[in-house]
Amino acid sequence: MSAPTDEPPLVLPELLQQDIDEDTLRALFRDVSALGEALEVLVKTTHLQHASPERLTPERALDGLLRGEWRAVQLRYRHEGQEWLDTVMRLPHGYRVVRMAPLRP
Repeated sequence: MSAPTDEPPLVLPELLQQDIDEDTLRALFRDVSALGEALEVLVKTTHLQHASPERLTPERALDGLLRGEWRAVQLRYRHEGQEWLDTVMRLPHGYRVVRMAPLRP
């Protein structure tokens, strides 16, 4: 049993998950580019390589994902003053988006 602490409990952000088709994927990237501020774009190329060292734009990340160059893309962006983190993974039938919602004060 651990000793009590004076620290507040750990609060984790909410995770949202949705499987989407290519048209919805394109709309997601279009919205991030038009309405948000891209802070960081990372790609996962293979099961052995976790992220590309190359700095990418959302447009280039989308292109690589659609062409099958990458298994997953992670977008960190700011929208209406909140930071969001979306991870998009290729699936046999489309794409899966896992969104980490911002922490609420």
